[in-house]
Amino acid sequence: MSRLVLSLLAVGCSPSVDPQALVCAPERPHPYAATTPYAGIHGDAANSDVIDCTLGADYAERWHALTGHGLAQPNTFSADGQTIYVTATHPAPDGCRLFALDRETGMVRWCHTLDPAVVESAVEVDADGHLYVTASGTVLSYRHDGTLRWRTELDDADAPWGLHFTPDGHVATVTPSGRVLLLARDTGVVLASLSVIESYGFVGPEASALSIDPALLFPPSVVSDIESVYGPTDADNADAGASSFLGAGAFVDNTLAVSEAGHLYLMSGGPTVDTGALVQIRVTGTPDAPRLEPGWFAETVGGSATSPSISADGRWVVIGDGASMDVFLSPDAVEGHVRLADIPACDANTDADPDPGRCAFATDHRMERGPMMGSPAILEDGTVIFYELSLDFAAPADARDVVALAPSGEVLWSSTLPDDLDWTSVVTVVGEHIVGTATSVTASDTGVFTLMLPQTSEDSLVILDRETGALVEQIPIPDDSSATVTVGPEGELYVGMLGMLTILTLDERPTLGLLRLDPTSLE
Repeated sequence: MSRLVLSLLAVGCSPSVDPQALVCAPERPHPYAATTPYAGIHGDAANSDVIDCTLGADYAERWHALTGHGLAQPNTFSADGQTIYVTATHPAPDGCRLFALDRETGMVRWCHTLDPAVVESAVEVDADGHLYVTASGTVLSYRHDGTLRWRTELDDADAPWGLHFTPDGHVATVTPSGRVLLLARDTGVVLASLSVIESYGFVGPEASALSIDPALLFPPSVVSDIESVYGPTDADNADAGASSFLGAGAFVDNTLAVSEAGHLYLMSGGPTVDTGALVQIRVTGTPDAPRLEPGWFAETVGGSATSPSISADGRWVVIGDGASMDVFLSPDAVEGHVRLADIPACDANTDADPDPGRCAFATDHRMERGPMMGSPAILEDGTVIFYELSLDFAAPADARDVVALAPSGEVLWSSTLPDDLDWTSVVTVVGEHIVGTATSVTASDTGVFTLMLPQTSEDSLVILDRETGALVEQIPIPDDSSATVTVGPEGELYVGMLGMLTILTLDERPTLGLLRLDPTSLE
């Protein structure tokens, strides 16, 4: 496959391409702004990670903002496309973690101090320009100038896992304890609530072995890096320290998805401590008086740290299971699958499971390198684009990195990146390309449990051909990313860097922040 490596231009240089020639303005349903280029976690309320945009032929750096801040979720845009909203880490208790940036310059317009858990929530923006975000025990809404509209305190003290809008215009979210909520967008009043544990009789996962002081596990350089990004690493400060960095291991560890019919889908704990479940929550009633009712569920491998993704036509929902803390503790011992459910068949109970309360997956594809650390993307025809990553980095050079899977279970193509690169972020699918980040590492002789820490790492933005998986472009970036690369109104790309692998690397210190890259020519 071909490979094009471009040198980055200096920050502040203008692209040579006419910005009017490349426009990213997909049609968004109510209550999103009609032409918002990127909406919320995973690109839309269905978590599809598919954006109707066209990229340029090559890209170069425009600006690099928020250095020192880790970004676990993608940035979003104001209704007029001129402001960028993003949540980020800060090591100080009173540090800013919610930011509004000028899209042209990357300069901070305003910021707010919120608790560390806000980093798990992307900012959702409605057609009126109002912002919505979750933090510990709260859902908050702001005006475009950063002033608070409302703040709703929830019974669950933990932070909800982000939010999405429903077709009826409500705010939908789920807490780590498995409580699903619908809130009024104008007031924040809770309109409906449902407990997955109570409704389905499920149980949560066993407690993580990493509930001890992380300083006892990692070398001093890694502990120092974690503290520089998240704050203290003592066991009593879990939200700000390594527990936030490594994951929570809660009953629900992911953002819910909303189908075009308005029903909700999430990954949760399952019937036993070793199992998980894809759960359907049906939204009934009226827009003014909605009700949440339990639908069907499909049993999965335990581990809920990836979100469901729904195709644009509402037929297919796909999950990647097994993504629990065990992936870190023992990467080789955890089995992961990509599983696809036919929603109409499960609704009508014409799937393979005769129990109307259970759904049998239509497709079950075992992953070769262990569970994904992020969600799969899904096209309108049910084609799934997913990536393979094992944290032990011991896969052979010809192991697959990105895979296209048909609803039938047929592998349409698989892509192996050159130079020992491993795909690290959730994939973003655009018109003719697949976009994300990749990292190559050199191993050290220092290990934590069964994981050998990297000595050095090199990170890149990578663009693949959507039809073949061939590498089209590779551009160096400072750190690795875990969230989706977002696309802006003029086809520019934004990379939010969490630096998970950089932090674990012994000889490097994280830079982090949000990187904007502009197209320098058209295809």
